[in-house]
Parts: sequence; structure tokens; C-alpha cells
Amino acid sequence: MKLNLYIFIISIFTTICSSSVIDDIKDYTVDVQNYLKVKNIKRDIKFNPTRTLDVYYKANEVNELKPVVIHIYGGTWYKGNKVKFNNIGSLLDENDYVAVLPNYGLFPTAVFEDMVYDVYTAINWTFNNIKQYGGDPNRVTIVGHSAGAHLIALTLFKSYLNMENNNEILKPFPVFERVVLLAGPYDFDDYSLIAKYFDKDISNSLLEKFVKVLFRTKTVSPHDIVASLPDNSISDSFNVKKFVFYYTAGDEKVPETSSRDLVDELNRVCDKINIQYIYNEKQYKHSEIVNGIRKGEELQENIYLSLLKL
Repeated sequence: MKLNLYIFIISIFTTICSSSVIDDIKDYTVDVQNYLKVKNIKRDIKFNPTRTLDVYYKANEVNELKPVVIHIYGGTWYKGNKVKFNNIGSLLDENDYVAVLPNYGLFPTAVFEDMVYDVYTAINWTFNNIKQYGGDPNRVTIVGHSAGAHLIALTLFKSYLNMENNNEILKPFPVFERVVLLAGPYDFDDYSLIAKYFDKDISNSLLEKFVKVLFRTKTVSPHDIVASLPDNSISDSFNVKKFVFYYTAGDEKVPETSSRDLVDELNRVCDKINIQYIYNEKQYKHSEIVNGIRKGEELQENIYLSLLKL
């Protein structure tokens, strides 16, 4: 018994002290140090009863309305926060944007509907309040990476279609200048090995059932929401002037079909939709664009900024 307990303790200690965990701690320490040095920022603005956001802006230029970028971070729905990605806010501020970085609830204390509520209220706060920080509410772009991209798509489609979320009927947003989605998982069937055994697509794989139980909500897939709509049934592109999808050849976590299939469905339901699909042939990993910005890599910064100008 004592030996088993000893082995258990050692295994936990080894996991905690693994090089990847230590590297994560070191990287986050740098994130916090950078965050505390930021001057052009209004921190911890409450946008709903339990969540806060940061606005990156120049206080002496609020009369010159600038384009706005909301960034929703990724982290597999269970990790991440606005401090970790403060370099994205600073990068945007340095390039004459007003940046909004909100926090949202994370699993297991929050489920998808809670996360959607947080993203929904952060977006509405931005449209209603960003003008006082020098942001133009008529030029709002929202960017999401990985889980953040999934939550943006899920929130956008549910609100546009007046779907229920946490016993509340969501309302459509004002028009977005752009919706930029970076390597998002939009259909959880993409992760299911079971799908490989079938000639036709599966609408409800075992993995998706598991995800539905795990996150206690019936609607987890943005792809499935759009796929349920009739052909050419959307006339105004979901109130989005332009969608930008970004995927890299070296993505080791999310299959490209996740993005391609959603693009196909969007084109099917709205024949005049404006979509630009960017496939980067470089072998960049799934999180290389956001982690590169965290580390101050000019190449990844330029890629991110270029996607805002397409």
C-alpha cells in the first residue's frame, strides 16, 4: 500500500515537473511581467456579472476613432486568460487598433453555454461602449484562435438565428467588419476515428455525444448549426462583411476538414457570402501564430496583422 502511494506521489511530481509544464510556467511568468508593464490599457472592466476584459488604447487619441479588434483566445476550453495574450493587445494598439481582450469561463466550472454567454456579452459590451475608448463601433473585427474561433462561430450563429442559450434568446449582433477564425474546431466529428469507417459523413458521432454530455449542452458544433439551414436561406452573410479562415500545413491538432467543411456549408446557405480561405503551406504548428506573438516574433505578428487587412 505504502509503495503504491509512493509511486503515485512520484508520478504526480514527475508530471508537475515535466519540462513542458516548467516551460509553460516560465512563459506565463514572462506574460505577467509584460502585462504589468503595459501602459496603454484599461484593465479589468466588468462586462457581465462575473467576467472582465481589458481594452488596449491610447487615452490621448480617443477622439480619433480607430478600427476595433476583439481577440478571443484558445486553450481547449479549459485554460488560458487575457493576461497570457497581452502581447496581442499591445501589438494591435501599436498598429492603430483599439483592442479588446475578454476573459471567459473555463471547463469544468463553465460549460459551452456559459462560454457563449461570456463571448456574447463581451461582444455586446464592445459595440455599446468602445467609442469612449476611441474605437469605431462601425469597424469591429473579431479574431479567435482554436477554441476561441469555435466559440466565436458558435456565438455568432446562435445569436443570428435567435437560438436559446442558458434560457435566454440571443439577439443578432450589429455588422462585423471581419470575422477572422484561426485553426478552429467547428465540427467535433472531425476528431472521431469512427468516422473513418464510414463512407458518408456522420452527423452525431460517439465523440460528439461524449462532448455533448461533457459540456451539458445540445449545441456544440457551429458546422451542424449551419448544416441544418436550407440552401440560400441566409441573405446577409450572418451580419458579417467578410469571413477569413486561416489554417497552416503543420497543424497537429485540428484537421483542415474542420475549416473546409464549415466554409462549404456557409457557401451553400449564402451564395453571396464573402469568404477568404488562407492556407499557409509553412509547417507552422497549431498555436504557432499566437505563441509567436507572445514571444515577440515579428513573422507571426505580421501574419496576424495581415489577416486583419484582407
